[in-house]
Amino acid sequence: MCGVELIKKFEGCDLKAYPDPRTKGLPITIGWGSTRKRDGSPWYIGDTISQQEADELLIYQLETSYLPDLMRIPCWGELNPHQQGALLSFGYNLGSRFYGASGFDSITRVLNNRDWPNMRETLIKYRNPGTNVEQGLRRRREAEADLFLKPYP
Repeated sequence: MCGVELIKKFEGCDLKAYPDPRTKGLPITIGWGSTRKRDGSPWYIGDTISQQEADELLIYQLETSYLPDLMRIPCWGELNPHQQGALLSFGYNLGSRFYGASGFDSITRVLNNRDWPNMRETLIKYRNPGTNVEQGLRRRREAEADLFLKPYP
């Protein structure tokens, strides 16, 4: 599945459950940023998993919770695996229901118009300017743009 390595690069993996960095509390997170177990129940501080469990949980959540939403993007079926992978990473970071949502007008417009030359500039807009995470998000958005625009054989 294209995009998984990009997600792993920017999410990082922690095999011990930890509080959400933004809220300093819920949701409790583990692995590659997973906030729920396979059965949908929450993680608790003190929970641990193996690397294999973290990897399998990421794929499971991408297949069951993220891809179904992304597949509703009208042009999804026309996108190559690199383009889909870039949007998978974007959706994993900002929510898989971004298409058509409030605050996502620019990327929705680019996708609707299939305006690929403006994809890089558009993705980079979603970096939380003026915050302590701006530089990290900019690197992620640039990597997503690189993947989106990378020719697919």
